[in-house]
Amino acid sequence: MIKQLLAITIVVSVVVGCAPRPIHFMREGPAPVVVPKQSSWKVTPGWRFYTGETYDSADIPLRPVVGGSRIFAAEPGGKIYALEADTGDVVWQIDSKLDLSAGVGFGHGVVVVASAEGQLLALDPTDGNLLWQSSVGAEVLARPIVADEHIIVRAGDGQVIGVDKNSGTIRWRLRNSVPSLSVRGLSVPVQVNEIVVVGYASGHLSGIDIQSGRELWKTPISRPGGSNQIDRLIDIDADPLIAGSQLFVAAYQDKVYAISLTAQKVQWSAPRSTLRNLAVSDSELLITLDNGVVMALDPNTGAEVWKQARLRGRGVTNPIAIPGSKLCVVGDYQGYVHVMDVSTGALKGRGRARAGAILATFIGPGFEGFYTLSERGMITSWLLDEGS
Repeated sequence: MIKQLLAITIVVSVVVGCAPRPIHFMREGPAPVVVPKQSSWKVTPGWRFYTGETYDSADIPLRPVVGGSRIFAAEPGGKIYALEADTGDVVWQIDSKLDLSAGVGFGHGVVVVASAEGQLLALDPTDGNLLWQSSVGAEVLARPIVADEHIIVRAGDGQVIGVDKNSGTIRWRLRNSVPSLSVRGLSVPVQVNEIVVVGYASGHLSGIDIQSGRELWKTPISRPGGSNQIDRLIDIDADPLIAGSQLFVAAYQDKVYAISLTAQKVQWSAPRSTLRNLAVSDSELLITLDNGVVMALDPNTGAEVWKQARLRGRGVTNPIAIPGSKLCVVGDYQGYVHVMDVSTGALKGRGRARAGAILATFIGPGFEGFYTLSERGMITSWLLDEGS
């Protein structure tokens, strides 16, 4: 069924849709619950860095990426930054003067961003100098990845494009049809060896050779249901996640799937709908459902371990597991971050950034806390201390 999954790179499609506001800016739906009171963990902001105000009117947040001791960030108005991850100090900044729609990609000595007009920029991560600029001819909505000597780009019109990392020359294109209605996506490429796997709005996965762009296989993972186009949306919009010998894929309005890379087949599926990225702790698969409920599943069976429903309706972000702790974290549309026990889902603490809705949470190597990005363009580092 799914061939060569032991040697795959995962690139999940980003599909242009027609939602008036992305789900990350959720302000509609059921009335949010009262913010739970802080408990046994103190959650305090550390440094803050303001990138600009254009996030609050942007379709898609540009997620920062941690590379080594630096955070690389961009804002839709065109500014790109390198920050010291431990202090937030600016190492360099440039103004691309482009309407940026995707980024930030980092790897193999290059920082990559892309624009709504299809411009791809490669920068030197040391000083921000422009290495090259190229046009891919289509709006880019997914963060590009650097895969060996190629940059893999996922365009809003369904194309997967391989670009030479050193020159910006387009090496190959693979065209795919896009459904007439789909979610405006955010899925990000992930590399494993020499194949890329692309998830489409149709619910299919396909494996593509990085060097040649040849499609090696294509198989349906999710199948549409419902009586109208809205109900039949099954976009693979969350980034696929590899943990050990498993690949986890989530489809909107469908299921979460665990694929065994060893057996090369679907291991289990669970009826859970999400557009947000998944996370794993030592023994839990963490999911934020579309209604804001946070859940943990057993990664081996898909069985529910716990469910935290007190954040329902709060526009909750992707979950992250804090390395070296028994904690996980989400943010919400009022700027709160909520800390939970990763084993039970019990709420353990909260803090507030007061910079608008939190769009994303992320972690960096060697840092015992975590980072958030808000809709007002604020990157915040957060510190965790046990005890009130």
